[in-house]
Amino acid sequence: MGQWLSNIVVNEGIHHIYISQGRIADIIPQHQPMPVHANSWDARNLLMLPTLEDYHVHLDKQFPADRWIARRRVDTILDQFHLEKELLAPHKAGMKDRAIQTLDQMLASGTTRARVHVDIDPEIGLRHLETIVQVKELYRGLVDIEIAAFPQQGLLRSSSIALLKQALREGATIVGCVDPAGVDRNIEACLDTVFDMSVDYGAGVDIHLHDQSHLGLYTIERIADYTQQTSKQGKVAVSHAYCLGEIDKGASADIAARLAEQNIMIITSVPIDSAMPRADQLTALGVNIKLGTDHTGLDAWTPFGNPDLLARGRRLAEINRWNDDERLRAVYPYLTSAPLEFQIGAQADFMLVQALNPEHAIAAAPEREIVAVQGKVVAGKQFDRSW
Repeated sequence: MGQWLSNIVVNEGIHHIYISQGRIADIIPQHQPMPVHANSWDARNLLMLPTLEDYHVHLDKQFPADRWIARRRVDTILDQFHLEKELLAPHKAGMKDRAIQTLDQMLASGTTRARVHVDIDPEIGLRHLETIVQVKELYRGLVDIEIAAFPQQGLLRSSSIALLKQALREGATIVGCVDPAGVDRNIEACLDTVFDMSVDYGAGVDIHLHDQSHLGLYTIERIADYTQQTSKQGKVAVSHAYCLGEIDKGASADIAARLAEQNIMIITSVPIDSAMPRADQLTALGVNIKLGTDHTGLDAWTPFGNPDLLARGRRLAEINRWNDDERLRAVYPYLTSAPLEFQIGAQADFMLVQALNPEHAIAAAPEREIVAVQGKVVAGKQFDRSW
């Protein structure tokens, strides 16, 4: 037997929705009566939105949530790498539990798809990967997880090439690196290795790029070259890419043309402590931009992490002063590939929130009252009173 949800604000009106076999089987206006004796749950005018997709998250870096671990100021990114190793060393045993806690928080915030970067280096080996593969299986049918093999200490710098190849045989589907210039000190050798692995293993590419200004820009130009040479269009992403917000608008427009041509995704966590890509300009020029939370709680990099991707969308709108309805609504494609308008036949993945309309939901980032996957309630403030 299916499930009716009555009085839902969706598709610019109040409707009743019928869910059957994990899909939306019917949508009728509020004034039209539901079938007699229908199994119904009253949504009380909650707003229906699609679930969210987090394109950049780490599940193996969280600190324990029950204690404060002091950080100290560092001067370079290499110092930060060392600090992270030092601060996480006493807490290796609880990593799986912390990953599960984080995923629960993400799910409660409406995230049902996540790209998870997993640290790999000679000291860690594949231990983190093995754990995240287990967690991925636990969340099958709840959160669709793709795994990126990520040499946080540097691909060449930490001599991790063989380990990444093994990771691509054992569950990772994306190969990454970090700062081919600033960390690995050899752009060509780093990118050549990454794209060779991508071709050999049929993997995607996602490169953490913190290098600034024209050094970062040149690295992106070479990433575009390698993407074209290996026919990896649509399979390559650059995460962070602070440099795109540091160069002038003309240079940003020029590289946007290449990014769009090669279908290279730019992923940003919407930082407020550094420059970020000009999302509005790049989007207008055809670049695919997605958001990721990056930091979801307490970790060695920041105490300001938050697993709520909708709140990240609010921050994107706020710092760009997107105050009008058109641009507030335009935030959603950064957060999800699903349309705001629900269609009969679509998979019943959605969240319900207390908001007047989708624009208001971006502005307020309200709590998720219900999160549903294939019509089944999996999280939310009203989980206990749900159908």
